[in-house]
Amino acid sequence: MNLFELTGTVTALGQSAFDNDVAVYAYLEVTDRDGGRTMIEKVAVCNDVAAAFGLGCSGTFYIDRLFSGASAIRCQLFGLRNDRIAVLDRVDLREKTGLVKVGLGILTLPIIGLGLLLLLPGIHLLWLSARHDRRKFFYAASGVHGTSGAMPPPLPVAEVARI
Repeated sequence: MNLFELTGTVTALGQSAFDNDVAVYAYLEVTDRDGGRTMIEKVAVCNDVAAAFGLGCSGTFYIDRLFSGASAIRCQLFGLRNDRIAVLDRVDLREKTGLVKVGLGILTLPIIGLGLLLLLPGIHLLWLSARHDRRKFFYAASGVHGTSGAMPPPLPVAEVARI
């Protein structure tokens, strides 16, 4: 399965490239209670999670491994939960990338069938996105639809920022 969770504290962040929608970190290191460290390379963090994420942040981190090859993005940090906040990102980079690959594959298919090199991986990404439901994975771990833990209470009205 390409979805997994890590519990611990962010102890190191690599350099990042960012725009208005996403920040891509060269690496992210999470240290658990026992001192075990897990490093994840080429992690994309979209705006919803990025608002609650940073160096020293602790809790449970939800990761979606998008690619295993040498692409610009390998994983997406799509969720974060601790005792104060629970954030699930609404952007699914696996689905977006799959749609782009399918679109480009269809457009370039007439060129000696080169579009198949994009079309088939795009269909595979969309199939994986439909097969592994990130929302279900996130909420199942929180106990909303089942097993363990509890969601933190909503923020008081005085702490909500109005723009």
